[in-house]
Amino acid sequence: MGSPASDRIFFHGRWAAGGDHNPRYTQLLPRLERLDPFLIGVSQRWPIRGVQARLLTATARKRYRVVFAAANRKYRWMLTTDHRQITHFDGRVVADVDDPRFSPEEVGLLNRPNVGAYVVTTEGARDRFQGLGVKTPGYVISQGADLDSVDGDEVARIAERHRRPGEVVVGYLARWLLADPQGKGGHPVDGIQHLLELWERIRARVPAARLWLIGEPDAAAREICASRPDLLLLGRIPQGSVLSYVANFDIALYPRRVDHAPMPVKLAEYIALGVPTVSYDLGLAQVLSETGAGCLAETPDDFAAEVKRLSLDEAERERMSQAGRRLAPALDWGRLAARYQGEVLDRHLR
Repeated sequence: MGSPASDRIFFHGRWAAGGDHNPRYTQLLPRLERLDPFLIGVSQRWPIRGVQARLLTATARKRYRVVFAAANRKYRWMLTTDHRQITHFDGRVVADVDDPRFSPEEVGLLNRPNVGAYVVTTEGARDRFQGLGVKTPGYVISQGADLDSVDGDEVARIAERHRRPGEVVVGYLARWLLADPQGKGGHPVDGIQHLLELWERIRARVPAARLWLIGEPDAAAREICASRPDLLLLGRIPQGSVLSYVANFDIALYPRRVDHAPMPVKLAEYIALGVPTVSYDLGLAQVLSETGAGCLAETPDDFAAEVKRLSLDEAERERMSQAGRRLAPALDWGRLAARYQGEVLDRHLR
């Protein structure tokens, strides 16, 4: 490490080669002008990335002793996305908690004297931390969308290449598409078994529909899609182009059944692009009904029925699309980064 200016902010974390990382940090961190990132590269590819993640977690304590011994000599301020780093840094900290566990450990660390503020993605997450006794100031900076990456010409080229006449494009976007998540150590949340079960119900109701799948597949997912003309496996798309594909969706699916995060990035992207979205009735998906940008379902049959209803009602899809697009400026990553810098970092790390 060199000798940074006195107002520089230390950041240490893992980073996927080529930038295909957690979309929140891929978009936010380069836009935070006072940040000095010290990153550990990991693979884009599954299951290599999973092995690397487990290794980095297992060796974190030893690594942190070395890294933070140097950081503490040179930096007064830190932004962290890993609450376990808080005890290793002597200066003042802002913690970004995009996937909170609400555990006693997390609550205790956020209440440490050197934590100036924490950031979450929804009001509900902040309210829950406050209810658990977190006294540190909390800020809400939502997930967002890289709207500048959407290229109208590219959107048209993608449609010409992939879209069939009369087709209803139903889309699903994820980092991983694992038909066998347990087979090679994948995480169950990345499994697409229930998505495929839902798709059978949807296809029975909407024969003209085809499911576009964006994400890194395992071998089992590739085999399934290769034999199905109603499934278009697009694979992993670079983040700079992925929203031009999503812009071609007539309807987006969010088929998760567990409240695993306050607000997934993909929901913000669907909303900002004006893609009507169907989700289960989860806390994290209430934004769809609250804003009018999508609809919620209770059961798998209800889910498929909602997709059918939207596929037949172009006026309703347009109403949902306009509701989402009205929110787009507030969900732009450039605006969110400016808020993050001005409202949080410049206020608490000076």
